[in-house]
Amino acid sequence: MEMQEAAPTKVIDILPASIEAEIMKAKRQRMALEKLFSELLVQGTDFDRVPGTDKPTLLKSGGELLCQVFHLAPGKADIIQATEDFETGTFSYMVGVPIIHRDSGALMAYGIGAANSKEPKYRYRNAENDGEKIKVENPDPAGQQNTLVKMAAKRAFIDGVLKATGASRMFTQDMEDFVVPEKASSNQIGFIKHLLEGMTNEEMLKKLGEMLGRDVRWDSFTREEASKVIDELKQDKNQTANQNTGTQNKKSKQASKYKCEDCGADITETVAKYSKENYGRHLCMKCQKKQKEEDINPEPFEFPDETPPF
Repeated sequence: MEMQEAAPTKVIDILPASIEAEIMKAKRQRMALEKLFSELLVQGTDFDRVPGTDKPTLLKSGGELLCQVFHLAPGKADIIQATEDFETGTFSYMVGVPIIHRDSGALMAYGIGAANSKEPKYRYRNAENDGEKIKVENPDPAGQQNTLVKMAAKRAFIDGVLKATGASRMFTQDMEDFVVPEKASSNQIGFIKHLLEGMTNEEMLKKLGEMLGRDVRWDSFTREEASKVIDELKQDKNQTANQNTGTQNKKSKQASKYKCEDCGADITETVAKYSKENYGRHLCMKCQKKQKEEDINPEPFEFPDETPPF
């Protein structure tokens, strides 16, 4: 059996014919994006800033505006992968969106986005329990199928626009990809202040900053941080209470070693020693006072009715 010779590997040169021209083209594109960012895009509408991220977030309206300027348009969205489990309430969709050059019809980029029912924003719902806002499991995850598909498509669209325009250097993914931590509730803040009762506001914030390892303000607490702080403060308070109880028990035991010889009350060693030295026996403070008054104002001696024998 004759062995077939392997086809020669084709060498592809990825360098452009004119590197200077491509560099100038990239510079013009970057300048155009910077101009769009400073003069056209509006914060809160076209882009926004998410805490904890270095770059602003491109929103759907901003992606549409970039498409308009660069003569781009989204093609038909494709569901690449889908998981629909009604028993476990798990719904997941991966969607692809092509970005087309409007004038030529050329494919400029292909964006991919996904969404699923286990993401915190879809998995939980806000509820109230005794006036406290809490998170509960979403009772109807199947009712979000349409929302999840649309969210996956939107994320794919933003991904495609960033790729096609080279705007990834300026923007990050859509804001919906990020979960902004919930702020601590007023009840949590109030309970923390209660646990730190007796401290000034500055002392409270200093202690809390040491516990969390960062500078804090009352409005900068997240719900998770507040829960952690409350647990630690409650534990510290319980330990202090146990120590105080032990000290009190010890004092009580010491006091129970001595009894007032008049009324039987428990007295401390110090009181017992003082009364022994001054009154000749163990007396409580009350009985000492009574004895002192009797010593100063003794009762007059009364003769019995019978005539005393002389």
